[in-house]
Amino acid sequence: MDFENQWKSVTEENRKIKHASDERIWNGLERKIQFRKKSRKYLAAAAVLLPLFIITGLYFSGSANSFSVQKELAFQTTTEKKKIVLSDGTTIILEPQSKLKLAKDFGSKTRNVSFTGKAFFSVAKNKDLPFIVDAKGFKVQVLGTQFTLDQRKNNKVYLKEGKVKVDYKGHTTYLLPKETWLANQYGIEKHFYDQDVERNFDFNDMKFNEAISKLEATYNITIDYPEEFKNNIIDGDIRGNLDKVLQTISFPFNLKTVKNTENKIILKK
Repeated sequence: MDFENQWKSVTEENRKIKHASDERIWNGLERKIQFRKKSRKYLAAAAVLLPLFIITGLYFSGSANSFSVQKELAFQTTTEKKKIVLSDGTTIILEPQSKLKLAKDFGSKTRNVSFTGKAFFSVAKNKDLPFIVDAKGFKVQVLGTQFTLDQRKNNKVYLKEGKVKVDYKGHTTYLLPKETWLANQYGIEKHFYDQDVERNFDFNDMKFNEAISKLEATYNITIDYPEEFKNNIIDGDIRGNLDKVLQTISFPFNLKTVKNTENKIILKK
């Protein structure tokens, strides 16, 4: 029987106490009753939460163990794209018919992966652990950057931002933003820029056809022009993107630029 019931069971006669004393006693009894009630609530809450703490602890412990014993982690796409976020924060968008496999010590000792297909990589920065992609014939190494790797037709790497190092058959190429590295089916390498990238060109005492060839190689395009101008001499240093440079060297010969396709330009009189 609790304090409240004990007190209420006392006869009316025995509860004829002075008002002030009665109030003090009641206050003391109510404090004790409330303490008992709160204690029961705390004990009940503890009884509910304790199993949850035990279960949660077992879950996280189990998860940590499963990661530590995992030897490889592979991702593969068939007909649809797939977005993957790796443990180091790197985001990868796999195109259809692509496969990515992580090394067993990925994130702890290395950030090595093997890859086939096409994918966009947004690599989390880590100066201590470079991100290395083994692309079956060449390797791409970065510290933190965004690039696209494509093996579907040719071996191709396009750098969106940051820096990339490409190792291919003993030859190393460093890419700048908006630059592409490509090795075709015959193993011939080349690298080129987006058409809006500004470059420095030395056209001092150079024939027109040689200047055109330099632009074609720099931006991976085809430029058609009237044969009668091929031996005309250009003299000067020019800095600009493809459109600006082409207009500059064509101006003395009154040639106009007509863009036929994305990768083909025609110069007309």
